[in-house]
Amino acid sequence: MDSINLKNIQEGQTVKGTVYQVKDDEVIVDIGYTTEGTIYLDNLTRQNVASAKEVVKEGDEIEAVVKKKDDEAGVVLLSRLELEEREIFEDLQTKFDNDVVFDAVVKEHNKGGLVVKAFGFDMFMPAREVQEGYTENLKDFVGKTLQVKIIEISRKKIVVSHRAVQKALQKIEKDKELETLNLGDIKKGTVSKLMPYGAFIRFDQVEGLLHISEMSHHRIKQPSDLLKEGDEIEVKIIEAKGKKRGLSLKALQKTPWEKFAEEHKVGEKVTGKVVKKMQFGILVEVEKDVAGIINKSDYSWDPRFNLAGNVNVGDEIEAQILSIDPKKGRMQLSKKHLEYNPWDDVKVKVGEVVSGEVAKIQSNGALVEVNGVYGFLPIGEISEEHIANVEDALKEGDVINAKVLKFSRKDWQMVLSKKQHDAEKIRDEYKKHLKSENKDDQSQTLGELFADKFKNMKK
Repeated sequence: MDSINLKNIQEGQTVKGTVYQVKDDEVIVDIGYTTEGTIYLDNLTRQNVASAKEVVKEGDEIEAVVKKKDDEAGVVLLSRLELEEREIFEDLQTKFDNDVVFDAVVKEHNKGGLVVKAFGFDMFMPAREVQEGYTENLKDFVGKTLQVKIIEISRKKIVVSHRAVQKALQKIEKDKELETLNLGDIKKGTVSKLMPYGAFIRFDQVEGLLHISEMSHHRIKQPSDLLKEGDEIEVKIIEAKGKKRGLSLKALQKTPWEKFAEEHKVGEKVTGKVVKKMQFGILVEVEKDVAGIINKSDYSWDPRFNLAGNVNVGDEIEAQILSIDPKKGRMQLSKKHLEYNPWDDVKVKVGEVVSGEVAKIQSNGALVEVNGVYGFLPIGEISEEHIANVEDALKEGDVINAKVLKFSRKDWQMVLSKKQHDAEKIRDEYKKHLKSENKDDQSQTLGELFADKFKNMKK
């Protein structure tokens, strides 16, 4: 190192030198062949150290500022504080620019926040930057070491935040956790917040939304009808886009239709409530959100019977299950399959002669009970003679024979003719008579032979 003339050294000047000797409380620096400088511990560093040996060692090259000189004694007092402050500030500026996290010790608290110390500098931490949410007792943090990052820096003031570090760490943890929450996964979580439109479910750092429409297969008015904050539930992830996680509770539950199909079978009788009457049938709810259709054709075996006209919305009725499709949410019901069909036992054919009792007189004919069902005898099929009133020829309770003109078991239809039966009976008797009479009697006319029989038939 070149020789330095002490007279040329000025107070406030920055000089370079080599550490010659290190003691606990001072450092001797060779700043020229004939001059040495002394740095006392309190001028060596702003850091809280017990010995200068913790900061420098012999042989280190350092810079220092001349604080005082004594030309006669050849003594120069040096200080590293200003240079250190500049170096540290530049380092802190770099830390601020790069969001670097470092440790700081809480020295004290005041009304506005905490005073922390790091790298020999006092820094301020506002109360809102201590942690997430409201901090009630700031004094509890005094003496603690916190991880902080600089959020504001100037020569006059350095502001740090512990909350920002927590948020950054939470983001890292959240990103890691998001990678474990994939579409289709089933996870346990805790209800953290209820909203009118759903519930937020917290797993660890990540929250997902359980929309009200995904809470139940049944319609609910508000989430609090089903859940409360703090409940631990199992949900299925049905949406995973970026940081968004859509959840479902009902995806883990059987649908009302699936449950119903497991508990009931085709052919079973069920009781339900009429919820809607339509042109083609009746909608009957047999369980909550499970409804089946009774088509018109399944109202009754009697094609004339209109079930829709005999029930009101809200009425309870019984029906039989004809088919169930839980996937499509469809079910066919039948009212008539619970009833006896008397026409199943009727074995007649068109053209056959049957015997029956007149059950009811009508203006256009009569209802005749044949084998437990009613056949219709039109007024024009009662007699060969014109009849103005059915009561003139028949009365209820009469037993008559008639020919079947039309028969349909499906349509519950049987049309009878007494007139045709009577006419055929006369012809049959005439044929028998012709065979028994001799040739002399063959000259008589049909009217002459059966005049009395025709008179009896007209009565």
